[in-house]
Amino acid sequence: MLTSIETLPDSSRIWIFPASRKLSPVESVELLAIMDVYLADWEAHGAPVQAARDLRYDQFLVVAADPDVAAPGGCSIDDLTRAIKTLATKFGVDFFGAMKVFYKEGDEVRVTTRSGFKSVAEPETIVFDNSITSLASLRDGKWELPADQSWHRSLLTVIPA
Repeated sequence: MLTSIETLPDSSRIWIFPASRKLSPVESVELLAIMDVYLADWEAHGAPVQAARDLRYDQFLVVAADPDVAAPGGCSIDDLTRAIKTLATKFGVDFFGAMKVFYKEGDEVRVTTRSGFKSVAEPETIVFDNSITSLASLRDGKWELPADQSWHRSLLTVIPA
């Protein structure tokens, strides 16, 4: 059951898939169309999942599901992962950059390694916390925030006082 992300409750579970590069406008439209078809038929334990998607900065695919309608479990999440891996191959990007750090430099999204981030980061560097799991966290600004207010603070170079 495809719906709009704006209509889902704060309790909705989210998955953020960061692309290793910004998608072109044509790629973004195609990716969202493919996700619409997939999510319209996504099921958990045989029940339709009320789900939505969003693409932010043409680089971050957000998939959300209302757990009160049908909570995705192991098999349905595995199926979503397989679908995203297919998209990764199709578009030539990596959507599973767990060891990568995504941050903003001005208005541009940058991606680097954790050690690379240490050399460029300041406490106020805006980072993307792709590990958040609730739509409430996304809406409350816990996805895009200064490095010193997220788990990324552990990557900041400590300057002696």
